Amino acid sequence: MSSFKRLKGMAGASMVAGAGLVGMMASSARAGVKTSWTGTDEGYLTFHDANKDWAHGFYFSGSNSSVITDIYSSISEGAIGKTASCTTSVTTFWNCYSYSDAYDGVLGLGVNGNWFDPVGADAVITDYQIDAGTNVDIDTDLDASIKWAFLKDDPVTRGLFTVTNKGAIEQSVTFQIYGNWGSDGQGGIINTSNDDQTVDSTDTWVTISDDLVDGANGDPVITTGISGEGSTVDTTVVDLDTSDYDIDYTVTIPAGESRSVVVFHQMSKSITDASAIESNYESGSALSSAGLLVGLSNTERSRVVNYALPKAAEVAARTGSSSSSGGSAGAALMALIAALGVSRRRRV
Repeated sequence: MSSFKRLKGMAGASMVAGAGLVGMMASSARAGVKTSWTGTDEGYLTFHDANKDWAHGFYFSGSNSSVITDIYSSISEGAIGKTASCTTSVTTFWNCYSYSDAYDGVLGLGVNGNWFDPVGADAVITDYQIDAGTNVDIDTDLDASIKWAFLKDDPVTRGLFTVTNKGAIEQSVTFQIYGNWGSDGQGGIINTSNDDQTVDSTDTWVTISDDLVDGANGDPVITTGISGEGSTVDTTVVDLDTSDYDIDYTVTIPAGESRSVVVFHQMSKSITDASAIESNYESGSALSSAGLLVGLSNTERSRVVNYALPKAAEVAARTGSSSSSGGSAGAALMALIAALGVSRRRRV
């Protein structure tokens, strides 16, 4: 099954009481997430930086202004490059970006062929993160969880995928990280860490673009961090082009322990801009120096197997959970997307 067909994505349990979610955001100037109801039973969660230079979006459904019941199983949208016409109007939000439609659902998870759905009752939305809960027994003696983060100082979204082996013997587990870019099959692979246009299991990153000429199609250029120095797992690129991708990681998990894979997407306005950040995805130390690990605890870092991640000396203020000032982040609260955008971009 191709990856975009797995973006089925609505989980079924009650997730967050809307009064509590809305109240949290209204009362906290730190909040970097905004709900926007685009109909009586659906809407959008959007995470963006204080200056609104980029944004990442998430579909949800529920009852208007009261309860969010379901969220997508993968990240739904991305845009970069604010224009002069950008306003806070719900009906014009996505139109105010020069480069949009970055994703049609990315950073989804399969475990041995079983697809993760967010667990509404357990999900926690904070300023720049979604903890999507745990799929108990996603496979025999295995539990799976996802934590998505949206960095507020870089146009980066990060997926932390964790599987726990509850059994008495070790298991070989396949993490299947999948998604669909918004390119609709246009463009191609621009470059890889091996300096070619063919991505394989030895690459640490890959950059794709809707068009081989900068900016011609109006979609962001996307760099994906796959794995890096110190990786202890086998990586298989099952499928990766400008339509969709499926990257498999074969991980040995001892009895009673947890292992994680971390994957990144970064938007750029041009191929030239992307070339300046690609090396950030070659090693754990490079990720750390670029500020891309902020918000990950030392316990979480120690479980990651596709990079050797350094310990955090301190918690830096690059994600909303560590923000303390109400000024610039407070300016990040704005309205988001029109119902037309929701219906146009949904892929199932």
